[in-house]
Amino acid sequence: MKTRGFTLVELLVTLAIGTILLMIAIPGYAFLVNTNKLAAVTNSLVTSIQLARSEAIKRGVRVTVCKSSSALVAVPSCNPTSEWHQGWLIFVDEGTRGVVDHGDVLLWVQDSTPEATNIISNNFDRYISYLPSGASQGSNGLSNGTIRICVSGVQRNIIINTVGRPRLSSGYC
Repeated sequence: MKTRGFTLVELLVTLAIGTILLMIAIPGYAFLVNTNKLAAVTNSLVTSIQLARSEAIKRGVRVTVCKSSSALVAVPSCNPTSEWHQGWLIFVDEGTRGVVDHGDVLLWVQDSTPEATNIISNNFDRYISYLPSGASQGSNGLSNGTIRICVSGVQRNIIINTVGRPRLSSGYC
């Protein structure tokens, strides 16, 4: 009579090999997840910037992207003390520059990004405005600057040139 099955030694060897393979794969998976988070946040912010620029040109008015910690409330507003990762608004900015006034039209609301995201900007510390010409203007009056997005040591830079066009570069935090 022949029995079928695995011996205890065969089972332990199989489990040991599986554990080793899993230990090799987990760090690579974490890097993949972090890279995807970084790409999603970067794409969302670049899309918002491009939307603001195209709407400013199309409508012939100033359109602003501003930081907001209250993006999903009934009446969202810009908050210069909040951080970019807390969310942002895109609106037609016909009143006070960088402030959602009564007559301003809200175009887009972006909620907060994943927790591990750090977004730093040098010339666009409160908002980015686009003029009807398509040129950008930061809250300090300069037209160009860089927005740095970091997730777990990996960095993407959104570099906005003097005519308002964004481009990307990569680096490490």
